[in-house]
Amino acid sequence: MTFDKKHRSRTLSDVIFASTDVQQTLKDYANNKRDKHLLLYGPKGTGKSVSAELIMRERLGSIWQAGLAEPFNAKAYAAQHDSFGPLLSQWNWQLSAGARAGCSIVDEIDQFTLPMQHKLRAFIDQYEMGVVIATTNNLHLVDGPLKDRFRPVCVEYPSIDQWVPRVVAVMAVEGIPITASQALVLLNGFDGSGRSLNDWIEDYVLRLQGAVHKLTKPLASGVTPSQVVTIHNTTEGK
Repeated sequence: MTFDKKHRSRTLSDVIFASTDVQQTLKDYANNKRDKHLLLYGPKGTGKSVSAELIMRERLGSIWQAGLAEPFNAKAYAAQHDSFGPLLSQWNWQLSAGARAGCSIVDEIDQFTLPMQHKLRAFIDQYEMGVVIATTNNLHLVDGPLKDRFRPVCVEYPSIDQWVPRVVAVMAVEGIPITASQALVLLNGFDGSGRSLNDWIEDYVLRLQGAVHKLTKPLASGVTPSQVVTIHNTTEGK
């Protein structure tokens, strides 16, 4: 299993958000408390697509399965379809399986041409038994009247301090328990997305595993993996 898959968020609570208001809004959607169509926008790598998938999974609950909940990519979708019959079919399948309401994901909704965006607007005006969760990195390319049918929510990069719990949790799974202060040291110089954070942590895991190997005899004398982190950061740096 790749490092990314191993540490992929399993629930919405695993996702780190810059804003507690955004976090609460998305939890409300996941708990079926909100039903207006949702549009997640913001920079690349802020967790929009992952959040959309987790919201869908939690909304569908026990009936969730891959065949009933495959996300649609707007560009790929438009290359194969000129209507939104597949979304309607997905909703009908979900409803027949016992869902409270249908739910579909459209990633990169701005990749729809203007005519397709108009068709999507007409579709969601006509059918009210489901929710569309859309994502975009380019909010300005989404047609205004279509945007009005959605609740736009801006998803931004978390701060370094906000990433700390995530780093601590991942390192613990890797068998390298560290403190919040040590996590901050490991994050020194990091300036990227959630996607690149896993690469950053994986680099450290490999370095620290190498450091632990070199310090096998000292570890037998009582040096902990957490202390190896401190030794490594003092002597090596990022």
